[in-house]
Amino acid sequence: MAIVLASIDRNETSRMYHITLSDKSVLRFPYVWLRDNCRCADCFDPSSRYRTCRVIKLDADIVPVSEEIANDGKTLQIKWPELHTSCYPVSWLVQMRFSESAPEWIDPFRYPKHLWGAEMKDMIPTFQFDDIMNSDQTLYDWLQAMVTYGFSIIKKAPTECNTIDKLGNRVFFLKQTHYGKVSQVISQADYTSLGFTNKSLVLHVDLPYMEHSPGIELLHCVQQSAIGGDNQFTDVFNCAEKLKQSNPEYYKILTTTLVDFRDWGVPKEKVAHNYDDHHLKYRKPILELSSDGRLKTINYSDALRAPYFRIPVDEVHGWYKAYTALNALMYSPENMIQVKLDSGEIACFDNQRLVHGRMAYKMSEVGKSRHMESGYIDWDQATSRMRVIRERQGEDPI
Repeated sequence: MAIVLASIDRNETSRMYHITLSDKSVLRFPYVWLRDNCRCADCFDPSSRYRTCRVIKLDADIVPVSEEIANDGKTLQIKWPELHTSCYPVSWLVQMRFSESAPEWIDPFRYPKHLWGAEMKDMIPTFQFDDIMNSDQTLYDWLQAMVTYGFSIIKKAPTECNTIDKLGNRVFFLKQTHYGKVSQVISQADYTSLGFTNKSLVLHVDLPYMEHSPGIELLHCVQQSAIGGDNQFTDVFNCAEKLKQSNPEYYKILTTTLVDFRDWGVPKEKVAHNYDDHHLKYRKPILELSSDGRLKTINYSDALRAPYFRIPVDEVHGWYKAYTALNALMYSPENMIQVKLDSGEIACFDNQRLVHGRMAYKMSEVGKSRHMESGYIDWDQATSRMRVIRERQGEDPI
């Protein structure tokens, strides 16, 4: 049975309504918030979904003239002092309900997260490239797997350059960086990033020197090496949780100490990765928290951590103790998986949650080279696509 309004009571001291629903639950809404969120055509544009009323005309101490339950309990109708009437569907009020204490609402398109270790090797979410390209439900399921696990593999992708650009456009678009939209990762004689060599790469995230580091990274195997070239992945959210439990002080240090990251390059000529001269830097903690205290982003790269460290000198040793403790967890066999992609496979991982590395490699045939291509999809674009798909399936947008 649909929930309807049962009764409405005023509390003039707190300037809010106490609304009792047919399921006995009670919602509280401040008068000023209701006036600010009137859904009539003069205050809200349904096409753009923009609020159009002007705050300069809003009285923070406003008190309604009257209220009534309308439409058989499905609507709350309020008359305001300026001779304005607002109507609020009960279904909308339930969606917009306030918390009674600390914020309880969690974005369903970023949580929950399943933390993992070495057991992930036997449970990697896998998808087919054509299914993602042709089915909205499969596209949604893939993105949901990325939210939950931060890792997946797409199989049977074309072994052609710029395949991930097509995948990025299926979601929204690829993030433009100084590497371009799609970076062709091939060993080069002239390089300013170790990624463009055949050397091993230690565990790291990409582009931590940017204020907003990329979200989802796509690593497409166009041609694999004969020997080596395996990739390693670790869920640092899992490691951070273990560190928090075993040594809260180390966790606090890594969440509060700002670290400098930087990258600059002046290539001698335009090479395969084809990016311009650049010098990027930013300061942020290794473990970055959101405003509600949740672990939000990992910022980890030994190669790109700047030599200068702008913290009190007496705090340096303690920071290194915490940093090396996290590093040990990241490299522990119980927390890491190793994957060697086949040609036509795409490793997809949350660059704000996982660190990734690479074994050194060499080719067995002259004239052939390991060829990967990489690109990024920001989480804003990924979660936008998820919401659009859900709305097309009939879910009311909030």
